[in-house]
Amino acid sequence: MSFTRSHALLILVCFCFSFILVLSTLLKNTGLSSLQQAFSRITLALPLIFVLIRGRFKLKKDDMRYFALSGSVFSCFLLSGLSSIAFGCPIAVATALIYTQPFFTAILATISEKEKMTSRKIMAVAMGVVGVFLVSGVATEPLSSLNISGLGFALLGGFFYSAYLYVKRMMKADYTPLQGLFNTFIFAAPSMLLLGTILSLFTKNTGLIGFTVPNSYQLTLLILFASFSTALPYGLLNYVKPSEVPPTTEGTILLLDPLLHNLWAVLILQQYISPIRYVGVGLILLSAAVIFKTKN
Repeated sequence: MSFTRSHALLILVCFCFSFILVLSTLLKNTGLSSLQQAFSRITLALPLIFVLIRGRFKLKKDDMRYFALSGSVFSCFLLSGLSSIAFGCPIAVATALIYTQPFFTAILATISEKEKMTSRKIMAVAMGVVGVFLVSGVATEPLSSLNISGLGFALLGGFFYSAYLYVKRMMKADYTPLQGLFNTFIFAAPSMLLLGTILSLFTKNTGLIGFTVPNSYQLTLLILFASFSTALPYGLLNYVKPSEVPPTTEGTILLLDPLLHNLWAVLILQQYISPIRYVGVGLILLSAAVIFKTKN
């Protein structure tokens, strides 16, 4: 298949998404909690997405329950992924664990009997599990030195990512993708605050649930987060034509995102992890690519 405009758009989408954890790390270094980052990302992106849908807001009363569910799961996904950074998980490790999403998706699809678990998928999931084992550091580092909280939140991010994609497939066809995203964000914002309230009953960690008035530098980063790494890539995805890029090819191209995340972690933040952990990153991404390429 020839290189099309849709292929170029997907590469640009990956470029935008690949700065998510970089921006989160920069914000964490300024003292902004993962809860405030996630909440600000949603609320600041909402007016931008409203512009992208050209003000064509649409939300039927009968669909409010669906979008409440979608928003709740999406908020769990955002908070989990960013909280892994808040607890000091290196970007390469966090990205790899979040990208366990494809084999969580394969397992959910099998449990719900929407897809069959083929031998190829079993092999890919097994490969991903080995990758998780290596990327976590369990193979090379003492348990006392491992960042269990950061690893746990990143892995939760992978699970909630797959859960969000599962719920997203239930959206009715009479909503455009961006209208659906806008409605999801509307419910994700209060859901994020509810999550913060629940977490505050168990922890006082300001890196996780703290809220402060952002200074000009923090606000600039948050606006970049909401525009460049949220509204813009989601808006561009709306113009990718399925006739030009098959779903399996699209999924494989989107794996460029974690690869770029790793590159920026080294070039911008000078973050390095042990070679064996990079092997784990490679196995997870390879397992994801195999699952994307597997036809049912």
